[in-house]
Amino acid sequence: MTVTGTPLDASETQRNEAQLLTDFTSSTPDLGWYVVNDNVMGGRSQGGFRQEKGWLHFAGSTNTRGGGFSSIRTKQMQLDLSEHAGIQLRVKGDGRRYTWRLTTGARFRGRQVGYWADFATEDGNWSTADIPFSSFVPRFRGFELDGPALDPSEITGMGLMIYDNQDGPFELQLSSVHAFKTDTAFTLRRYQWTNRVLVVSAANEDVALLKQQRDEVSSSRSEFEDRDMVLVTLLDTGPSETEDRELTTGEVAATRVELEIPTGAFALRLVGKDGSVKLSSQTATSMTEIYSLIDAMPMRQREKSSR
Repeated sequence: MTVTGTPLDASETQRNEAQLLTDFTSSTPDLGWYVVNDNVMGGRSQGGFRQEKGWLHFAGSTNTRGGGFSSIRTKQMQLDLSEHAGIQLRVKGDGRRYTWRLTTGARFRGRQVGYWADFATEDGNWSTADIPFSSFVPRFRGFELDGPALDPSEITGMGLMIYDNQDGPFELQLSSVHAFKTDTAFTLRRYQWTNRVLVVSAANEDVALLKQQRDEVSSSRSEFEDRDMVLVTLLDTGPSETEDRELTTGEVAATRVELEIPTGAFALRLVGKDGSVKLSSQTATSMTEIYSLIDAMPMRQREKSSR
């Protein structure tokens, strides 16, 4: 499941009806990138970019004694992505968390609202970040707002930012930006470097172990979400689903094959953000045990220190 290698990955470039927004070549429009660092508010971070054929290189150093961020943004645009489900980025990072930023015509006190969604990177390897539009949070000058929700039909700008509450150098290469559609076939890769996935498989909804595991998740929902977790349920009969869509029979079968889960039996898999299986069980498992396992992971330790 780990996606590494080159800037272009065949499995990603062939996604059904994904709309290419830029791949930093002469065949796609120049989006007019420019720099906005925290020195606009008296901060001390440094950052910039250079654009080469095939990718954009974003690098610098953050300093939390001030604003603590560096960003690059596009010029004004008019982009209707209402028929799509989110943004897909192909990146080579340094292990730090970055933010993709969108703007629309939305205003707060007369000023433009920014919509932010974080994504993780793997140090030194190319990876793909799928960011659903539902993950974008409205913000004004860094403060989270109650609304309005993102309207993908009126995108007026995009941006890349690092604002992870850490000091030190950063470096990220971006090779492409796509908008992906909801009819793209489901794979666990959609969560890579963004979420941890708890996969629960059973014959049907009446299986006692399934009910027990769902109750475990429901009783600790805030802890579940704090660890960037999502629940995926695979059933022989009945609605198999993620937290935002139902799965087809073919998608269920493919996911079981990938995780080596037999049909008809109860199974649990915890998949980490790096795409590897961290826990495999044939019985319901205490969420306290699962959270302890996650909290001992180096990536989780970095997340806690940056929040």
